[in-house]
Amino acid sequence: MKFEMLQHYRVLDLCEGISQFAGYLLTSLGAEVIAVEPPGGVDSRHAGPFVDDEPDPEHSLAHWAYNQGKQSVTADLTTAEGRQRLLELVAGADALIEDAQVGRMASLGLAYSELAAVNPAIVHASITPYGSTGPRSTWTGSDLTAVAGSGFLHASGDKDRAPVRVAAVPQSFLQAAADAAAATLIALREAQRSGRGQHVDISAMESMTHGQPANLSSRVNANSVDRLAGGLSLGGVDVPMLFPCADGNTICVALMGAAFAPFTERLVAWEAEEGFADEELQAVDWETVATEVLSGQRSPDIIAKSFMTHARFLATKTTEELWAAAFERNILITPSALVSDLLTNPHFADRDFWRDVELDGGRSARFCGPLVHFSADAPERTLVVPTLGSDNGSLDTNRQPYAATAVAAGDGPASDGAELPLAGLKVVEFSWVIATPSAVRILADYGATVVKVETESRPDTMRTVNPFVDEEAHPDNSVGYGVYNAGKRSLSLDLSKPESRQVVEDLIRWADITTESWAPGAAARMGFGYDDFSAINPQIIMLSSSLLGQSGPYSSLAGYGFMAAAIAGFYEITGWPDRGPAGPYGPYTDFLAPRVIVASLMAALERRDRTGDGCYIDISQTEAALHYLAPAILDASINGRDPQRCGNEDPHMSPHGVYPSAGEDQWVAIACTDNRWPALAGAVGLNGNGAAGWNQPARRERSGEIDDAISAWTSERSNVEAAEALQAHGIDAYPVNNSQGCCDDKQLTAREHHINVPQSHRGTMWTQNCRTRMSRTPPVVWRGGPCLGEDNFEVLTEFLGYNTDQIANLAAAEVLG
Repeated sequence: MKFEMLQHYRVLDLCEGISQFAGYLLTSLGAEVIAVEPPGGVDSRHAGPFVDDEPDPEHSLAHWAYNQGKQSVTADLTTAEGRQRLLELVAGADALIEDAQVGRMASLGLAYSELAAVNPAIVHASITPYGSTGPRSTWTGSDLTAVAGSGFLHASGDKDRAPVRVAAVPQSFLQAAADAAAATLIALREAQRSGRGQHVDISAMESMTHGQPANLSSRVNANSVDRLAGGLSLGGVDVPMLFPCADGNTICVALMGAAFAPFTERLVAWEAEEGFADEELQAVDWETVATEVLSGQRSPDIIAKSFMTHARFLATKTTEELWAAAFERNILITPSALVSDLLTNPHFADRDFWRDVELDGGRSARFCGPLVHFSADAPERTLVVPTLGSDNGSLDTNRQPYAATAVAAGDGPASDGAELPLAGLKVVEFSWVIATPSAVRILADYGATVVKVETESRPDTMRTVNPFVDEEAHPDNSVGYGVYNAGKRSLSLDLSKPESRQVVEDLIRWADITTESWAPGAAARMGFGYDDFSAINPQIIMLSSSLLGQSGPYSSLAGYGFMAAAIAGFYEITGWPDRGPAGPYGPYTDFLAPRVIVASLMAALERRDRTGDGCYIDISQTEAALHYLAPAILDASINGRDPQRCGNEDPHMSPHGVYPSAGEDQWVAIACTDNRWPALAGAVGLNGNGAAGWNQPARRERSGEIDDAISAWTSERSNVEAAEALQAHGIDAYPVNNSQGCCDDKQLTAREHHINVPQSHRGTMWTQNCRTRMSRTPPVVWRGGPCLGEDNFEVLTEFLGYNTDQIANLAAAEVLG
């Protein structure tokens, strides 16, 4: 019998817009997801793009992208009959996810407490712009304003222009939706022990802070990140990574530090072969040069010279030549792809990623395929998008919630609800940098015991990455390492020593989950592959994370999330129409994959609980990221249209932009819906010549005049004053926070987004709180990122049962270091 991962769960999806990604993710993992829509259909049915650009609620690509495999029922929640219909569904459901304005559900008599009165086991997840609590929770919001408050927007774009968002598909609510799916599964796991559900609070703004450890710079006396299109700028040192080449653009990660130096050395050697790199560049120690520059021992001119050399060299090469060199020379380089390029990429075809559906007229629509690859019992999502109300009257309303059934059957250990949801879960982590460690960090926040395995000779790269507290470059002093590894234990174990093997095997016997992010195939070559581990512990769940997955013609590509973001098309769609691409800030796919990782691990645990079997999970960061562009991919597939760079413009709102405020590099984000335009026109002094009556086409024609008027008004105020004044009129606005802005932000402060926790090296260290909040079992961050090897004795004695003689033997063999 096939046990799909989440087939025992029923989820009600009340989301109106792109937050439907939460239900999409759950149905992709096997859950029964029921979209509860108003009689006229949810908002996404009426949002473009449409098939052939002909508006039709059954042919919206925005709706198609995230509603495959769901069922659709209608209920008018403004009527007593509609609310009763929903409550009947709630009585038999396991979870409900919605993205209504704060207070809207309560105003309808459908707050969590009222849902729980019908079904005590219900997990109710709310996705809102700024969170369900806090002084700005009731502010109106949109993707632009949520990204603005997160700090992510301020770091993205050109230095000499306003910050710019990823415009093709609103990213903040997709990231929040994925967080909601993962947190819902964590809460459902706890409900199986206690029989009780809870409210899960997800803020799109806080979800977008995931990639921003630099937000903490102002708290820790560290250099802040400045904007640099297609790269990073830290402490006045510009590090470009996006370069024009002979026939397009390419990402080239030529960074400094232990993890990057070998790749940069090989690039410089190639440049020297062709007469571009001089003797000075060839003599640079790329492992230490950044530290030398930041400490003042060396002029930053050498770094600037290196990037000018890279730019001249790369401009002479085609994307095909550079792509070949990435494999032949083992350098960190990839072409920057258009969305349409994805459809013909042979790697995705080889991995059977695409799912094609025939349309009328002999055409087909190309949908994204699996989020991850499971070794067994992988759910196969149906590609059918339900028509409005197609399942009215056909649903079983006598169903019992799974948690109530599990508790009654005594299938799991009973709980009084006082434990964290993942208490008792044991994880061994061999992964590093961002994507997988940040996912495992979420497991730790909710109670899992995590042992992170590193070695002094090859520590996690994040230990070498700014910002550092007080600019002290030390492996135990990296803020980013702390953000992604808080709450874990550190075991320093040299895996190159044969004596380490027994320790690894004992860890696998102890663990429920293990993760790794080495180069594809490396784990198996070391004898640490899934076949090796499952022979030791048949119940082990193993996840391997890599840039492009464990199979396929390009799987051997070494790299980081900057490169995956280029392959996935994010760079080409982000920026201004009159300039080259700016791309989103940072290794962007590293920020998208973690939520998919958490949901996939939770699904695998559900399957293991029912079958007793472990499984293997292969996640390609690039494939996971493509789901965050699904509407644009469908548009390219069906309408033959690539999304274009458009700054901060939006197809549904105008004006919609980032405007200067008082102070240097200070900005405020404003997104104006049609019904709020008269209020905005009046607020900024545009109330003559009938301006308040301008419809959206008229406003777009007069965008220059409108933007000038808004800029003149905002420039006379701080971004906080401007946002508060506009919010008083019901207009979407938020300060574009830099690091100091995030630290001062009233909403983030009230929600304790930044917390100061114990940490051995500093005594205490600032870190980010968990991005999701649960009402009954809130996350606990009990320590910062561990010092390298500080938990060796605890792990070996308390977890593995080693005696002092065994530990002494390991120390003598120099394994523990």
